[in-house]
Amino acid sequence: MRVRFVALTAAATVLALLLGSAPAQAEPTLEEVKKQVKEKGEELEKVIEEYNGAKENLKKAEERQGEIEEQLKPLSDAVAVAQLAIDGIAASSYQGGNLSQVNIMLSGSPDQTVERLSLLSQLGQTQIAEIRAFHDATDALAGEQASLQSTIDEQETLKKEIGTKKDKIEGELGKLKDLQADLTPDNPPGAPPAPDGNAGKAVQFAYDQIGDDYVYGAAGPNSWDCSGLTQGAWRAAGVSLSHNTNMQWNEVPHVSRSQLAPGDLVFYNNLNHVGIYAGNNVIVHAPTSGQKVTTAPLDSMPIVGYGRPG
Repeated sequence: MRVRFVALTAAATVLALLLGSAPAQAEPTLEEVKKQVKEKGEELEKVIEEYNGAKENLKKAEERQGEIEEQLKPLSDAVAVAQLAIDGIAASSYQGGNLSQVNIMLSGSPDQTVERLSLLSQLGQTQIAEIRAFHDATDALAGEQASLQSTIDEQETLKKEIGTKKDKIEGELGKLKDLQADLTPDNPPGAPPAPDGNAGKAVQFAYDQIGDDYVYGAAGPNSWDCSGLTQGAWRAAGVSLSHNTNMQWNEVPHVSRSQLAPGDLVFYNNLNHVGIYAGNNVIVHAPTSGQKVTTAPLDSMPIVGYGRPG
């Protein structure tokens, strides 16, 4: 029994020595964490731009819904007017002894009704046109109502998609904040002087936001994402842009690298990021979660192309 106890004790001692001598896993260096943040930030940037695109599409759908509602009222009024015309025709035909023919005309589908109009020559072409106007207005109203319902359905789908994207973004946001915990902020390069004109207003606006927090989906006044910052900068110069990098790319004329001037937009990372060119090979941009609006070298990321608002 004593032999077994001694053997077990020796085995435990050896195991403890082995475990104690195992090297601890090395903590990531600051540069490694920065690299992870950059890679995760680029991944998150794509999701954020999809989120912004969904918001823009939802906004357009809501605007279209308002337009349709405005169109429905005059159609409803037209139906009421046409109904009054039919009532007048019915009363006139009754007084003339033709009520049975009117009842036949008003029964069945609109197409059947129109076909029967030729049998009622005594009503006259003017009255026939009034009947046709009633059915045309009714059909138009039904079509607009169907279009409105389709718009509402699209809105609901967009809301669900936005909710799903938002949940994913929030999860990525938490991971990025953890990775950023030990990072020290970079000192941005010096700002070149802003140019004159609208481009100068846009560049100066962007510079004025340096130090503001990056927040996904934000477009001011004290926090921004990348396309929100470029949208706000050019809005200050009187130019309207969508809050989405892909949409901004499609909204502005493209220029070459040799034509690049302060105020131009610089598009990066497969159209998942955008900044505003400030001159001297420097951009102002809202980088990614956990960082602040800052400046960066023009070639700090893979460039897709350049665009000139205004």
